[in-house]
Order: sequence, then structure tokens, then C-alpha cells
Amino acid sequence: MIDWTYLARRVPVAILCYTAGVIALRLALSPFLDIDEAQFVGSVDFAWIYGNSHPPLYNWLVRLGLTLTGWNWVAATVLVRLCLLGLYHWLSFDTARRLGGDRAGVLALAASALLPQIVWMSIQTTAHTLLVIVASIGVIHALTLIRSGRGYSAYVWLGVWAAIGGLAKYNFFIFLFSFLIACALNLNIRRQVFRKPAWISLAIFVVAMCPIVVASLNAPLAATAGRMAKLNHPIPMLQPLDLPWFGVDGVLSLVISAFLWSGPALLIFLIGRRKDDPKPAPDGDADVRKVLFRTIVIGLTAFGLIVFFADYHSVAERYMAPILAPTAILLALYFPQKYGARNLLVISAGFYLLAPTAFAIVMLFGAERLSTPFDAVAGAIRAQNSTPARIAGDRQDDGANVAVQLNWPPASGSADDIVLVWRGDDAPNEDTLERLPADAVAAGPVTKVVSPLRNFSGRTRTFSFQRYSSHSPLPDQNTGG
Repeated sequence: MIDWTYLARRVPVAILCYTAGVIALRLALSPFLDIDEAQFVGSVDFAWIYGNSHPPLYNWLVRLGLTLTGWNWVAATVLVRLCLLGLYHWLSFDTARRLGGDRAGVLALAASALLPQIVWMSIQTTAHTLLVIVASIGVIHALTLIRSGRGYSAYVWLGVWAAIGGLAKYNFFIFLFSFLIACALNLNIRRQVFRKPAWISLAIFVVAMCPIVVASLNAPLAATAGRMAKLNHPIPMLQPLDLPWFGVDGVLSLVISAFLWSGPALLIFLIGRRKDDPKPAPDGDADVRKVLFRTIVIGLTAFGLIVFFADYHSVAERYMAPILAPTAILLALYFPQKYGARNLLVISAGFYLLAPTAFAIVMLFGAERLSTPFDAVAGAIRAQNSTPARIAGDRQDDGANVAVQLNWPPASGSADDIVLVWRGDDAPNEDTLERLPADAVAAGPVTKVVSPLRNFSGRTRTFSFQRYSSHSPLPDQNTGG
């Protein structure tokens, strides 16, 4: 038999070691920024509204990371993201342990290894998505504190985590409203959550969100809702099902994304139990189990109705993040393992080891994203003219990485000249030239740079750049999430 208490006592140290390990691996593999990391270059000035249709909290965290690392962009963005990943693991473990005991806590950690968005995507990319997952689990953790009678501090944590979610990503509100409705539908939970101390939670949330609301009302709609346009991107495979005025293809996309997000973990938890397993009863607090299950059902239903009636066409997996954040906890509570637990733990441990190993192999021998020779481009720009200029790229992550390598704007300081960087050795196309202000005038020749990727693939990458003069601001280039 497995000694669950023995394992549970060692989980915090295991999470700490795993987090430190993936941080060290990421920093050792590449000195460049991923696209989701590059979006923050030039956007860390403690503003309320940024140009990427996201609330500002993650930008502020990156700014804090930059201050702590001496403005090392790669170290700062990696530390913020992967420390959040470690926090997710601890919150999931501790929440499940409080609800269902040591076995539930360990199984929640095991279930997380079977969620692709957690075990794979989060170690290599994502930003706001990971923060909103942490906030969603934090809200559930606060509910467990309320249930255990922790008093006013539990309501403080509920308000803090709700505020963090609201400042992290706007789709958090689908989770929050679904969670509150699910709480209201359960008599025992309703009596505990919707009490006078809940005004503390509401006050914290309102105080945190008021400046964002005011800033949003004074900003163009695209500044806060611009990313909704991504739901309009059609998926070729589903286009034959696209009906006029209704997002049938979008709903199917949502179902597929939800399955890809949590389906593998559910299947392994179901298959992992041996035929002679007596199928132990669900662990923990039945009322909280119902609340979490209803939260997911209500959230998916609400999201599906929005997609259907707004005639949206595609829902990426990351948009499912806050709604499906409780998946690992629910699996641990609803499907406790007995005789098949050892196999499940071995599989999960294998995925925790396999994901970083696969990431390293892809980085060293295949993928170009974090191996692109931005340092060679930066060196050629500095050699041609060492006067600092603003860096703009046909891809936002290209421009950001070159700027960071040079320590030129927008990574630091300001300048009048602009260096436009684009991929290939052809003349810049119209889309690339749109990265420049209207009054930009060429102030240097087109220069080509050919350099090998910074890995063992043997491939090369060609870039071109040209210097321009302009006194106007650059058009917004932020992407990612």
C-alpha cells in the first residue's frame, strides 16, 4: 500500500525542486525571449492600460522581476512565469489535501502532470493564462479556508485572489461568476460564503478593480476587448459546419479545446483504476465537490452560449484555462485511486520528467523560436551605427529580442531613429512597413544578416534591417497572452 502521508509531506520540497529545475533548464537553453515573454518589452511602466487587451498585473510582475534581476529581461520573465507554475502546483496540492486528505493532495499533483497546458505549455510559454489559472485555484483555496473556519483571514484571501484574477485576464470573470453561482446553489456553501465577512472580499475586489474600470472607460474599446477578435478566426476543419449568424463551429471548437485541456487526465484516471479496484467513494467535502463541478459546467455553458450567439468560430485551449483550472482537484476528489494508484503515480512522474526533457530536445535540435540568432542581428546593427535607436520588427518578438540584446528602446530609454528588422533578404512588404510611423524616412542601407541557429540543428536564419528617422511613436505591436 502507498503511504500517502509520507508522500504528502515531501510534496512541497518536490514542487520547489521541480520549479527550480525547470527555471534552470529554461535559462540554460536560451538567452532569448519567447513570444509571450517578448510582449512585455516596452510595456512595464506601471500603467493601468497596456496595448495588448489584458489587465496590467502580469506587466507589473515582470517590472518587479526586472527590478530584482537588474533588468535582465530573460531572467525576469522566466522567473515570474515559472514561479507562478510552482505556485499553481502548491495551491492545487494544498487545496485538494484540505478537502480530501493526503491522498487527494498527492493525486491532484499527479493529475496536473496529465494536463498538457500545465505540464507542457507552461514550461515553455504562456503568461497571463498561467496567472489566471493560479488566481482561479486561489479562489477555491480561499473557499477551503472558509469551510475550515479560518475566520476573517479566509475572506481576505477570497478578495485578494478574486482581485488578482480580475487584474490577470478578463476571461477570469466567467470563472468567478460561475463559481459564485455554484456557491449560491448549494445551501451549506451559501450560508458560509455569503455572510457579512464577505463584504471584506467585495471591498478588496472593488478597490483593486476600480482604477482598471475607470481607465477602461476612458480608453478605446480595442484596448480592453481587442483580443475577442481572435475568437473570429475560422478553423478550416470546422468551416463546413459554420452556419450563418450562429457559432456552431465555435461551440465545437470549444468542446475540442476543453477535451484537449482536461480529457487526457480524465481518461488516464478512469483507465488507471484496475478492474479489481473496489472504486472507493469520492474523497473529501461533498458540497465543495459539487460546487467545483457546477462551476465548470456553468462556465463552459456560459462560454458556449457566448460563442454560439456571437457567431464566434474558434476557442483556443488557453481560453479554457480559468474555467477548467479546478480539473486536477476534481479528478483527485472524484476518482481516488487504491490498487491502481501506483501505476498512476509512475505515469505522472514520467510526464513530469518527460516534458522538460522533450522541451530541451526540441530546443537543442529543432525549434527555432528560442534559437533564432538575435544576437547576430543585434551585433550587425551596432556595428553599422552604434547610436541607440528604437527597434521595430515585422514580428513583435523579433523586434523585442533584438532590442533586449542591444539594450536599446523599447527595452530601455528612448530615441528618435528606428531600426526596422524583418525576416528574409527581400525588401520589406507592406505589412512590415506598417510597423513604421507615417513620417519615417530611410537613413541607412538595407543590410542582410545570415547566421546559424543557436542550437545543433545546423540550420540558418536570414534577417534584414534598415535604419529610419522619425519623431513619431511606433504603432502598437504587442501580441501574445
